[in-house]
Amino acid sequence: MAHHVAEPIRVSAVVVRDAEGKVLNVRKRGTDSLMLPGGKPEAGEDPRDTAIREFREELGVELDPLRLRGLGEFRAPAANEPERDVIAQVFEHPYVAVDRPLAEIEHLEWADPLEENAAMAPLNTDQVFPALARTARPPQRLAVFTGSAFGNSPAFAAGAHEFGGAMARAGIELVYGGGKVGLMGSVADAVLEAGGRAFGVITEALLAGETGHTGLTRLEVVASMPERKRRMAELTDAFVALPGGPGTLEEIFEVWTWVTLGIHTKPVALYDIDGYWQPLVRAIDTMVDAGFSKPEARDALIVATEPAELFAKISEWQPPLPKWS
Repeated sequence: MAHHVAEPIRVSAVVVRDAEGKVLNVRKRGTDSLMLPGGKPEAGEDPRDTAIREFREELGVELDPLRLRGLGEFRAPAANEPERDVIAQVFEHPYVAVDRPLAEIEHLEWADPLEENAAMAPLNTDQVFPALARTARPPQRLAVFTGSAFGNSPAFAAGAHEFGGAMARAGIELVYGGGKVGLMGSVADAVLEAGGRAFGVITEALLAGETGHTGLTRLEVVASMPERKRRMAELTDAFVALPGGPGTLEEIFEVWTWVTLGIHTKPVALYDIDGYWQPLVRAIDTMVDAGFSKPEARDALIVATEPAELFAKISEWQPPLPKWS
């Protein structure tokens, strides 16, 4: 598809589907085209925050950022501005009830993505709807939990650096704790060296202790550790633990528990460098054998030893049934 030369319009948009698979579309006042809810970012705003703000302003509904998962970045001719393209960061969110339009929205329509609709914007018909027909959901971002130390084996630092470089080459952005030290610093440096984007979330106390990475794409500063963890969860499509200590364990077990309770619908994984996670995997299997965890919960936890394997498993992962013990 040929692209227009003029500067493209960047937007964030949200796919919400009902029980029949129909997609919520809106028509803005003064236009003829149906399009996904969404709009242009404000200065310095993350695309995910844009999607949530625009949905609230247009439809009066507050989406749950923990349940927002990236579908992809798509480019197509703009529906309402001739000779320009639109580049959209598109996210999926589980069904929410929408009663009435607000702001500039004039009309709501739940449209079957398999049916032709002359009013549908090219972004939907050419890009988004075909993407929805595919079961795979390649991650747009990964939240990485790992140590602020390097460990005693050079294999850990080498594996972390390889992983960060593989993320960038696959077009996957990094979300992490914002530090410049240990394995976390190695992953971030590798992402940036390979031309990728790295987003850090760090507490005021840690930043004051001069452990913050100053070369990131963006570094957000928050007040507390709980706020830091929640913000990282809001900004990502999946969670991955590389070797680390108690803090890494606490972080990955919390988000794994969240997925089994249905609090979020994002994959959780262990990236096993040099067999580091094998004792933990055996301990989890023991929990299942002893009746303290369900086999389905264990099955929902991804374990991989190569970046491509991990990315593929995350892409094919499906949200499990909630409320396991």
